[in-house]
Amino acid sequence: MRYPVVVHHIESAGFGAIAPDLPHCHCHAETLDDALQKMAETILQRLEEADAIGQLPPPPGDMRSLKANPAFAGGIWAIIDVAHSPESRSPIPRRKN
Repeated sequence: MRYPVVVHHIESAGFGAIAPDLPHCHCHAETLDDALQKMAETILQRLEEADAIGQLPPPPGDMRSLKANPAFAGGIWAIIDVAHSPESRSPIPRRKN
């Protein structure tokens, strides 16, 4: 699955990332790369939690609609590819320009 993620630089605190389509899916890291990697891991964890209680994962949102939300203004957008299946559970962060 491919989930949009927005990352904001927090002066003197690093980077905060949010996956708007997944409840309680956010993280913080000192670098952008670390924030993207942690977000990939967090997304995978949220999807596994949904599996554990028999819920389907929410579908990824439309990037244009998400970018139009003023709460995300000034953020760096990325797409996180998560291989979510019993055979492969490897999160792969990819930056979106």
